[in-house]
Amino acid sequence: MLKNFIRKEFSNWQGWEWLWMIFCTVSTVIISQLLGDNWFGTAAAVTGVLYSLWAGKGKLSCYFFGIFNSIAYGWISFQATLYGETVLNWLWYLPMMFAGLFFWRKHLKKDTQEIIKRALSWRGRLLTLLIVAIGTLSGAAILNQAGDQSPILDSFTTVLSIIAMVLTVKRCMEQWLLWTLVNLASIYMWYLVYATGNGSAAVLMMWLLSLCNGLIFFYLWHKEVKKCPQKN
Repeated sequence: MLKNFIRKEFSNWQGWEWLWMIFCTVSTVIISQLLGDNWFGTAAAVTGVLYSLWAGKGKLSCYFFGIFNSIAYGWISFQATLYGETVLNWLWYLPMMFAGLFFWRKHLKKDTQEIIKRALSWRGRLLTLLIVAIGTLSGAAILNQAGDQSPILDSFTTVLSIIAMVLTVKRCMEQWLLWTLVNLASIYMWYLVYATGNGSAAVLMMWLLSLCNGLIFFYLWHKEVKKCPQKN
């Protein structure tokens, strides 16, 4: 049974997808080491990139990469005094990785072992935007009192990430649009931290590659959902 699971997890990948995965992994390792990052930060970044790649493919194994990344990235964020990111990873992402494993298992295609993708209704999209706006303002006020380095930006990425993770577990293609916004904000946030000497080059690289992955997978998921629409 385990052998069959592993075989299907590695099945149905196209040549360009393997090449892109190799490029993302190797470039993350090389650049982070050249810029003087430690191996813990590099491992966190690599598993983060692999999580987004395998999630984009709709493979259940993405959550195994995500579990390690949530723990490691949370610690790196704590050291950088980005407390919103720390709480997000340890108290939200980590348990949601197990939730994703549970719920995705129920919606796998038998032939490729990939999840069946779906889309939000327009009502669901508008409600999502409203929650993002209210959550960002509320979170920024709390983080500012806690002495967060970038309260508004940290709150924005935290709220977006919470909602995006819910949409990920629910298999909605709109998650990739939210992840794209998260990636853009996180790139800016970690660049500022890196410029002060407290950040991680590997983490910054992870967000840059995740931005590319988010755009690629939104296109691919939208294309697939268009063929077999499933509104939520």
